[in-house]
Amino acid sequence: MNNDFKDKLGELSLKEILGYSIHSEDVASTNYWTLAKIFDPNDLVKAKFEALANDEKLHKEAMMHLHKSTFGDENYVIPEGLPPMESVVDVHTVESFMEAIQIAMQNEQNAFETYVMISKLHKEHRKLFKYLAMTEKGHYETIKQDLEFFEDEVKEDPGIKTMSLSQVYARPSFRPSDVR
Repeated sequence: MNNDFKDKLGELSLKEILGYSIHSEDVASTNYWTLAKIFDPNDLVKAKFEALANDEKLHKEAMMHLHKSTFGDENYVIPEGLPPMESVVDVHTVESFMEAIQIAMQNEQNAFETYVMISKLHKEHRKLFKYLAMTEKGHYETIKQDLEFFEDEVKEDPGIKTMSLSQVYARPSFRPSDVR
């Protein structure tokens, strides 16, 4: 996270920060649901991205609850001029999936840093934002493991880089029901 972004974030009211965070968590959840669908025949990888999507959805719900309890409604406003903490990549090949993972890792790092900063600015909600920060840090580590797996796969067989994910990872060996 660059200093200009930190400065802009530090100038926001709690209501604006919540709007920004709610929107970012919504984008993150959508991103992970999209990745889960790409791996639809692959139960192992699909389940990981579904879990990440659910976590982000729960983060959004927690902040929506905070917004409602603090401001009396759920009508949050997304402040202008800030990029979302999370962004989405169009995935078609193993290579583009690896790019999506790298962007997701950066998104999770941005979310972590944002929540750490918010926990310091709004001490009355420190525990929530500190918890969210630690969860985002865990997401980063989870995604990093996937990136390392796919990087190793490409090293072993460079030809898979341009193949579709379903061509490569829809194999029965990736489905727990087929391992029995």
